[in-house]
Amino acid sequence: MKKISLYLSFAILLFACGSDKNNANSTITGSISNLSENTTIYFDYLTPTEVITKDSAKIDNNGDYSFTYKVKETAFYRLRIDDKNMVTLVLEKNESPIINGDGNNLMDSYTIKGSEEANRLKRFNIAYKINALVQDSLGRVYEANRNNPEIFRALQIAKFAAINKMSNQFISLVNEKPASLVSLAAVQQLDPKKNDILYKTVDEALNKTLANSIYVQEFHKMVEGMINLFVGDKAPEITLNDVNGNPISLSSLKGKVVLLDFWASWCRPCRAENPNVVKAYNKYNQQGFDVFSVSLDGMPQQKTAKQNWLDAIAKDGLVWKNHVSDLKGWNSSVVPLYGIEGIPFTLLIDREGIIIGKNLRGENLENKLAEIF
Repeated sequence: MKKISLYLSFAILLFACGSDKNNANSTITGSISNLSENTTIYFDYLTPTEVITKDSAKIDNNGDYSFTYKVKETAFYRLRIDDKNMVTLVLEKNESPIINGDGNNLMDSYTIKGSEEANRLKRFNIAYKINALVQDSLGRVYEANRNNPEIFRALQIAKFAAINKMSNQFISLVNEKPASLVSLAAVQQLDPKKNDILYKTVDEALNKTLANSIYVQEFHKMVEGMINLFVGDKAPEITLNDVNGNPISLSSLKGKVVLLDFWASWCRPCRAENPNVVKAYNKYNQQGFDVFSVSLDGMPQQKTAKQNWLDAIAKDGLVWKNHVSDLKGWNSSVVPLYGIEGIPFTLLIDREGIIIGKNLRGENLENKLAEIF
């Protein structure tokens, strides 16, 4: 559904050899049942790009084990029996967790004492696995009923219900403790376009507490590289020509609440939304509300682009004066500036030029404007 996250990338890394034993007292202990005496288990350190084995231990005749590696930093780790039977952990510096489980199925049986974050990550793992099992089950039903449209619709409803349930669990984890590597793992399973505030919240919280962490640094680079404006950011300046060829700047509307509306004459959803924008403009314009419409008309209808734009303005009754475009379609300078991936795309901007809402349409736009005015 989107690029693989830093967290999930750990799961597909190949085993990397290495050891880092010291003479410190054992800090990671536990008991694993159903393993033969002298079975070797491993303790791995996970970076965003590789797996490094830090220690190994032998199971004794009671199923007990003890690692001598001392947890030196808050990070992602892994207790591994083999490459198919393992559990991922978040451990904090100097923790001494007790990890027990069944060697036949460690992931579904393990328990942890002495690590709050490892238990929070367990909640993440369970939510992720349950959704994966549901999607797999739905997929099998679909394969057996490919030509049944009613079953397909029901499966689609069930599919997105399961995804939404998982997403809500991840959102809860993030809101509980934004400054957490578990939150970093959880937020990356959420659509950044719909959850940009959570991405920014986690990024800011982790940079206050774990700024030197390799995971946090990688995540910060990713968030900075997202061409995605957050609520609370200042809207980048736009200066384009209006219908008469005269330049108009977005900043010229400072002092007003502005709906920055990216649209085009050829965009059916945009045209369908236009009556709602007209209604909002007529209701709140006298109180300080205005619209700055940026058209993505242009390529490939370059010869007729301007006329199509003008005709749509007239037909849809877009009575405000701030209509601008460079008539370059998706090659417009505003596309990379605002990270536009589809239209309609709108931002609500306050009197100081700060973004206070994204993609507010219809009733949601009306409710937000009623709250403001």
